[in-house]
Amino acid sequence: MKHLGIIGSGWLAQAMARAWQNQYRLTLTTRHKDKQQELIQQGFDCLIYNMGDDFARLADIDCLIIATTSKDLNAHRQLMNQLKNHPDIPVLFTSSTSVYPNDGKTHGEDSPDIKTDHPLYLIEQCLQKYPKTTVIRCGGLIGPGRHPGRFFQNKAIPSPKAPVNLLPLQDAIGVFEHLIEQQITGTTVNACHNEHPAKGEYYPKMAQSIGLPTPEIGHDDSPGKTVDTRRLTNELNYSFKSDIWQIED
Repeated sequence: MKHLGIIGSGWLAQAMARAWQNQYRLTLTTRHKDKQQELIQQGFDCLIYNMGDDFARLADIDCLIIATTSKDLNAHRQLMNQLKNHPDIPVLFTSSTSVYPNDGKTHGEDSPDIKTDHPLYLIEQCLQKYPKTTVIRCGGLIGPGRHPGRFFQNKAIPSPKAPVNLLPLQDAIGVFEHLIEQQITGTTVNACHNEHPAKGEYYPKMAQSIGLPTPEIGHDDSPGKTVDTRRLTNELNYSFKSDIWQIED
């Protein structure tokens, strides 16, 4: 049984842990004692860990997933220095499609129009000096507890003509699992559902689907962007499992 280390214990990290609890041996991390006790009570091995500290289980794990909200470049650099002593451990870094500008274009992983000063992009560049790092640029995460119909209650939908770039939880977990099981390393992957309706179409319908008032439509004309996922589907053979129109509340 593979031993996965997951740095972080937020919404995505905990969902991955619950999905994989009987499939992999897992070690999670948190910065908070109360959350550590909560996760231990749920049956998880969980360490108190601050990004940049020595990761005590590094020599014992088969794959490391970085799923923290930390944008501390120096702390990630410290982790990379530790990884140099463990060159066989694959690393999956959770990044974001926000590294691409809202310029009306379609952006693949090798887009020349990347935001080179974006904190996540700077961390990507740091971690990719370690050859087994795979960067997963996730779209906006949706799923239980993050229903898109609730995103714009009491406020107008901005950039209504811009396309959505979303990643349902089932596929977020599925993409990470696919990369682990297929032993895919040393690449960058856009993880985003390949359906891109306009925000002004999508969010009102999703609000209606759970009985909420239809949100107002904003008037700004930002073109947004479209995230290209052909590397994930065509080159890496991942098949999306979810429907962005059918999301559990």
